[in-house]
Amino acid sequence: MRRFKMIALAGLLTVAWFTATEGAALASDWCGENGVIRFSLAAGDSLVEVLETGEAVNGVTTVDVYAWLTDVAEVSRAGEKFLRVGGVEMKLSIEGAEAFLLQQKFPTQVLNVGAEIGTIIAGFVPGQRLNKGSTLIVQWQVMFQGRPENVRFGLDPAGTMSCATVEGCSEASPSAIYVGVESSNQLGAMFGAGYVPAWLNPSDEPDVTPVHCSQSYQDVGLFQ
Repeated sequence: MRRFKMIALAGLLTVAWFTATEGAALASDWCGENGVIRFSLAAGDSLVEVLETGEAVNGVTTVDVYAWLTDVAEVSRAGEKFLRVGGVEMKLSIEGAEAFLLQQKFPTQVLNVGAEIGTIIAGFVPGQRLNKGSTLIVQWQVMFQGRPENVRFGLDPAGTMSCATVEGCSEASPSAIYVGVESSNQLGAMFGAGYVPAWLNPSDEPDVTPVHCSQSYQDVGLFQ
């Protein structure tokens, strides 16, 4: 009979669920950045990273914010392609207006031990499959008083707490981290992800410059 186990990766806060009968795999290899988190302010896989809203409704503005892991290069190690994301750590950052996070939804069965909405320390069952280098991670419903302007959605690097105990990770300063799945023998692979900011009601041309970590998977060389 299959059992789902929660694995604390190398004693860290990152968790992943996997199907196993015995033993546990530990995430201990820093693999460099592969991909970015992109935010979308609309449903669907055509990402809307800048949104203008109308006047507030009943005094508030409510938006749905989707976080996608995208631009993941097809890489492999020891003959195994990296196809599924087993666990993710990241923390949403909202600047420019006071925000109230109303809901947090995941696209599949998940165990999230983040202390509050917006903090993702999650394992996916059976893992989020990458489709052309992309997969949806989470959806938030966010409310603002009135009609906010110049609101920037990004990631707080403080959300990658597990990075501190994996050699090479902290020095690279990733905005998000993710691991593979046990079924592909890649639960021990920890990748970083940068991010591309999204904007709500910008008054000027918004800065959508991507934020990257200092090392890519090509620099580290564990995956080809």
